[in-house]
Amino acid sequence: MRLLIFHGSLAYKVTEPVQISVRDEPETEEWQEFTNVLIAFCCVEASDEGRLSTIAEKATEELKLVAERVKVQQVVLYPYAHLFPRKLATPRFAVRMLQVLNETLRKAGFTVHQSPFGWYKAFRLECLGHPLSESGRTIDAEPTGQLK
Repeated sequence: MRLLIFHGSLAYKVTEPVQISVRDEPETEEWQEFTNVLIAFCCVEASDEGRLSTIAEKATEELKLVAERVKVQQVVLYPYAHLFPRKLATPRFAVRMLQVLNETLRKAGFTVHQSPFGWYKAFRLECLGHPLSESGRTIDAEPTGQLK
């Protein structure tokens, strides 16, 4: 899994469905806005398949480290296949991975919003610009150890 993480604000709205076999149903077609949150653009890779809980737990730990440093308790998960994956996971697995990551973050005490998978979206992103306001992670078998 690859994560592109920002501390800031995000507004998005769905525009049209992606032509894939699996997609989430959007809660609304109106703009959704989030302020002072951790925004995690998430790309699920084929290499994550078969390691669902391990990858979700490691991603949660990485997001938790960043959230503690920037002092936020709300995370927005934003499916984003454009983070230069080696190979994308199947849509069915990606949806399941994001659901498990959502659940794992909630169990860790976060308020979580997940933008719908399988939709093109218009979005506005504001990054707060402090030293920890933007970072990237590749989640694999070993933790990155960053921010420890």
